[in-house]
Amino acid sequence: MLAALAFAATVHRHPVDVGFSESGVDVAMHLSQDGSKLLTTFTPQRPGFHLYSVGLPADGIDGLGRPTRVEVAGALRSQGPLTAESPVRMLAMQGTDVSFPVYPDGPVTTELPVAMDSQGGAKVLVSYAACSPQECLMPVSSHPVELTATTLSSMRG
Repeated sequence: MLAALAFAATVHRHPVDVGFSESGVDVAMHLSQDGSKLLTTFTPQRPGFHLYSVGLPADGIDGLGRPTRVEVAGALRSQGPLTAESPVRMLAMQGTDVSFPVYPDGPVTTELPVAMDSQGGAKVLVSYAACSPQECLMPVSSHPVELTATTLSSMRG
């Protein structure tokens, strides 16, 4: 019985999330089981807050808004565009004729196809901005997350 439990624990490993909290958002990331995707979940700490779409231009629209971005370097290499599982909706900014692509209020998970070198560490740069209808929190630009080779291994599902 004990051997069966030990075997089950090795077969059904749960990934280790690596992350940080900044500007009212908790960020947690892990690799898919096969290591081909970096999954990053952005969770606003307060209700009523949303994040901007990955499709928003880098400098926003008319200088307003910041896209959600996850970029990799080192032992992780991007193999395709960043996508999100949440639907995008257009949100009109009060007092203007500008609308922004945003995700629904609450958590959103992005997926970045990656290839991983067999050795070495990686750096992940994370950018985002969270807003509610009444206020926007300070944007986060290129927050670095350093990942050692050991950490990368433990992040796999």
